[in-house]
Amino acid sequence: MRVTELINAPLVKELTIKHWDEITVDVTEYLFSILGQSVHYILHEGKPDDSLGEERISGTFINGTIAGKSDLYHKEGIEDWKVTSVFSFLLGVKEEWEAQLNVYKRIWELNHFPVKTLKINAILRDWMRGKAKYDMSYPQIPFLSYIVKPWDVEMADFYINQRFAIHKVESIECTPHEKWERPTTYAVMKGGNKRATRVLDTEKEAELYIKDIKDDKVREQMSIELRKGECVKCADYCTPRDFCPYNKRKEENLCL
Repeated sequence: MRVTELINAPLVKELTIKHWDEITVDVTEYLFSILGQSVHYILHEGKPDDSLGEERISGTFINGTIAGKSDLYHKEGIEDWKVTSVFSFLLGVKEEWEAQLNVYKRIWELNHFPVKTLKINAILRDWMRGKAKYDMSYPQIPFLSYIVKPWDVEMADFYINQRFAIHKVESIECTPHEKWERPTTYAVMKGGNKRATRVLDTEKEAELYIKDIKDDKVREQMSIELRKGECVKCADYCTPRDFCPYNKRKEENLCL
């Protein structure tokens, strides 16, 4: 099994294999993928002489064998390059990014290559110079790096073997994280304001918030706006979504 397959949702792989001849994809969905591949090619060609770039490696664990190739192994460190949006990277290191680098770390170690540091380098494809000029919290250049915390051997082996076990369960539903789930919320709005005064998890909490407002005139201007939850990946970014047994209400873009 490949590293990326191990980390990703088992159901996506299962449905993709099962319905391979039935799945249709808009080619424009692969434009950013082509951009990412181009960046990786250029960086690979310019890698340091004393490094290993995109070297295919594998490791055997209790529940199976993993194979893959990290972007760069250099001076006892692993680096991975991402071409991504500003928003996604500002949220911090994604769980799957941390897992990916640490799985590679464990495989390199099994091949007798010590690993002390892990780093993600990101090229921000939608970076805007104008926003950087007036917002100092915004990346000042279209590039960011993050240091990823290395896992110890026990933690890495537990994660890897657990993922193998999950992949053996047939038609297991994706987790909320894997669905990119956004929960339903209740926004307390004041008059014609576009921004919510407060966003709460339940309608009851929103009602109580309004009830606690002491100024009668202000309280009378308040209303509650329902913001329906959605599973972003299920709606637009999952390749076999039309064949998913848990995505039957996809026309409503709701999580089950």
